[in-house]
This record gives sequence, structure tokens and C-alpha cells, in this order.
Amino acid sequence: MKVLQNQTFTKHKQSAPSKPSSEQVKKDECELIERAKTGDGSAFDEMTKRYSEKAYSIAYQMLASPDDARDLVQDAFLEVFRTLERFNTQYRFSTWLYRILINKCINYRKREARRRMLSFTDFWSRRDHDGRQPIPTYLASTDVTPHDILENKELRHSILEALNSLSERHRTVVVLFDIEGLSHRQIAEILQCPEGTVMSRLHHGRLKLKHILSKRLNGYFQQY
Repeated sequence: MKVLQNQTFTKHKQSAPSKPSSEQVKKDECELIERAKTGDGSAFDEMTKRYSEKAYSIAYQMLASPDDARDLVQDAFLEVFRTLERFNTQYRFSTWLYRILINKCINYRKREARRRMLSFTDFWSRRDHDGRQPIPTYLASTDVTPHDILENKELRHSILEALNSLSERHRTVVVLFDIEGLSHRQIAEILQCPEGTVMSRLHHGRLKLKHILSKRLNGYFQQY
């Protein structure tokens, strides 16, 4: 069965059509946009299908929450649809979409940070008032220790926390380049800044990420 699968894959790979050039993709996108502007819903649906998966991946890496990522991707596509007449065809559709999405993610993170700060302040105010500190349910159990909870998720959790601790400009370029695989040029177009700025932010973001992880993981990466 495995041999048959390999043969099938090889045959498919050999007969696969060549990948369209960036100019061809851009031309096709412009045609779809023009159709969508005239009210052709199927054209916009096609654009949504092409980029929804990548958009969700970016939003998830920025927010680390599946539900929030889905909500913001939907918001981004709705804003794109509402402002379709203002689309500048000198840019790729994906560039425009990702720019809107990233701005929504950054603004959402800022709002959440303020909300968490207010909740944190309220928590300590209540604690000081009654003199007791509530114990999380998972720590109150005699069968589960903090070490048990963190053991299997330590690396992923540490990386997520390290990313969250970066500034928005550093986190954004690290996510887009190292995780999502976009080029310096694509990121520069999305963020509307020079490529040199993207490269500088990426360099400093990586250094900060490495420093944070090396401290939190106690030399984990040196073991491998």
C-alpha cells in the first residue's frame, strides 16, 4: 500500500502544473476584486477561501487564542469587504488583508492588556480587603502539582510567554517571518516600513526571544 501511495504521489508531482508567477497571481486577484466591486459575491468568496487559512494562522500566533483569532479574521474580512472600493491595486490583496488583520490583533492585545491590568488591580484590592488569597482550583487538588501541570507543556508555554513579552513591533515581525514564512519585502509592505526596518526589528526580536527563553528554560536548547 505504501509503495502504491509513493508511486501515486510521484506521478502526481511530475504531472503537477507549474506554479503561477506573482504577476499572474496579482492579475487574477485584480480581476476578482473588480468583480467583487460590482457585487459579485462569488468573487469575494474566492478571495476569502484563498487567504482565510493563512489569516487565521497569523491571528492565532499573534493572539494564542483560537476563538479570538477566528473572530478577528472575520472582522478583518468584513472590513475589507466594506472598504473594497478603496483597495489600491498596486498592492497584493493579501498585503492589504494582513495589514488590516495585524492592526486589529495589535489593538485587541492592547485592550486585553488594559483589561487584565484592571482585573489584576481589582483582585489585589479584594485580597487586601478580606485578607485571604483565593487558590486556583487546579492547585487546590492534592493529586495535581504545578510541576505535573507544566511538565508536558513547558516548552510551548514558555515560547508563547516569551513571544507575548516582546513589544508589538518585534513580536509582529518574528511571527510573520519565522512562523508564517513571509519575506522581508512582504512584511515591509504589510507594515508600510522599509525592509531595513523589518530586518532590524527581526534581529532584535530574535535576540530578545533567545534571551528570554534561555532564562526560562534553564538551558533547555543546549541539551539538543
